[in-house]
Amino acid sequence: MCESIENQRSKSTENVIDLDRILKDEVGECGLYQMRVLALCAVLCFIMALGGNNYIFFFAKSNTRCLIPECESYSPQLNFTPSWISKAVPAAQGSFDSCHRYANTSVNASDFCSAQLFDRESVIKCEDYVYESKNSAYYEFNLACDDWRPNLIGSVKFIGFMISLPITGFVADRWGRRLALFLTINCSWISCIKYWINSYTSYIILEFLEALIGGAAFSCVFILAIEYVGSKHRAAAGAAMTSFVAMGLTLQSIISWTGIYWRYLILIFNAPLLIVIFCLWIAPESVRWLMSKGRYEESKVILENAAKMNGNILSDKTLKDLSEGLKLEEKNKNESEPWLICLVFSHKRVLFHCILTPFWWITYLFIFYGLTMSAVTISGNMYLNYSAVYAIEIPGHCLAFLLLNRIGRKLLLTSGFWICGACQVIYMLVPHGYYWQSLCIYLTGKLSITVVVTAVYVYTAELFPTRYRTTLLTYSSMIGRLGAIFAPLTPSMSSAIWELLPFVLFAGMAFLSGLLVLLAPETLGVKLPDTMQEANDLGRHSHSSILKPLRRLLFRQKSYTLR
Repeated sequence: MCESIENQRSKSTENVIDLDRILKDEVGECGLYQMRVLALCAVLCFIMALGGNNYIFFFAKSNTRCLIPECESYSPQLNFTPSWISKAVPAAQGSFDSCHRYANTSVNASDFCSAQLFDRESVIKCEDYVYESKNSAYYEFNLACDDWRPNLIGSVKFIGFMISLPITGFVADRWGRRLALFLTINCSWISCIKYWINSYTSYIILEFLEALIGGAAFSCVFILAIEYVGSKHRAAAGAAMTSFVAMGLTLQSIISWTGIYWRYLILIFNAPLLIVIFCLWIAPESVRWLMSKGRYEESKVILENAAKMNGNILSDKTLKDLSEGLKLEEKNKNESEPWLICLVFSHKRVLFHCILTPFWWITYLFIFYGLTMSAVTISGNMYLNYSAVYAIEIPGHCLAFLLLNRIGRKLLLTSGFWICGACQVIYMLVPHGYYWQSLCIYLTGKLSITVVVTAVYVYTAELFPTRYRTTLLTYSSMIGRLGAIFAPLTPSMSSAIWELLPFVLFAGMAFLSGLLVLLAPETLGVKLPDTMQEANDLGRHSHSSILKPLRRLLFRQKSYTLR
């Protein structure tokens, strides 16, 4: 039933409007008008990235030691390495223990802080702590020797993302990309409130609310960017958006390195987004979305403005087609719109893609964020490591742009996953003490998974139809957040279970996802699907798949029809 309704609606207009042809032959696929839209989207990506994942620096583990009441009383100016420290605290890894001390002997000694005061055979946990660095939430919230609570913030944040994505996707597909973007960017108000928070519990609650409201902002920006350009420029638009995210994250780590008080950094990173909110209304709504909703009159105005700014003009045929599309939509406006889940189950290939793409997202998010969080396991300066891990994303996105339109989506994704998996295996085999060799292999793995980031965003968006693109993209991203939820815990896994456990998981999931990519159709040079039927037909007539027998087995039956 729902399949027949959707087919009637799509067939009534599919031969009237061809937006890809209009962009290519009349408006221009990537002219001045599109560049203006892309510039605004790029600025949004850059500023949003500045405020993303900054908890990594605010809650970075600081060197600590026990407060020794027998030798000192608490003061913010306490010497972190007094001369008597070896008498009271056991040695550990070339320094002294961060979380334990020698027990008191209850002996009255005449000398100040005498060794007789401490039982070197009995080691106990600290009751109070002294911190080497006091410029962090780690110090102010007293998280010494707690490996889990600082990393739990990331997991809670990604749970907020997971809930946010389907809600925002529904809003974007029902009421428009621009409205959804405006609502999600308003999370910057919550981000700034964290400046006044004085407890760990309050901070983690606000981190969750921030993600719940603004977690899908980048998905909205990304969809808006790729829907405004022609098919030849979708990869470039996607790579540009992800590159500006990488630039923002790199600048974030550099600014954090300067030693500015962490509460001031909250305002520096998030306040600029408040200014951008008022600039959003200069961004036009997605023409593809407007057409999918039958709003041809608004589409006509935007396309005419775009053609004029690009130095072109719409043909009489296009203007006539837009008018006919409006008339046809008026005839169909009283028809009930089928439920999305009904449509998905009625189109077997779309259903298969809805099962397949989330695993790519789980893998890429787990590895991408896991490698970022696990940068603390590399010896050397934390800020330098993070800067390198973020900076390597920029050439990764550029490499994805160069290769997406040359070797195709499938080969690039498979190669990216497999190279990343191989790097994890090699990294585990490098002996301790080879810092630069380990860092180079680590960054090569991050580079390859960054290529996957751009490719998987573009590829997933191309597999789903315009009317439901944001909903289905954010659905894949939502399921993928399962990987992102566990990614912040990888440093804790490394210290509590096995040092190399995260890298074993990264390698195994990367190799498996690379295989699963081969089951999907190639979308290089293919018209962006506007209807469910067009999305269902992707790859139907392709004979290039090396897994053709398996694909034939999966799709040998007719599409399901729910009644």
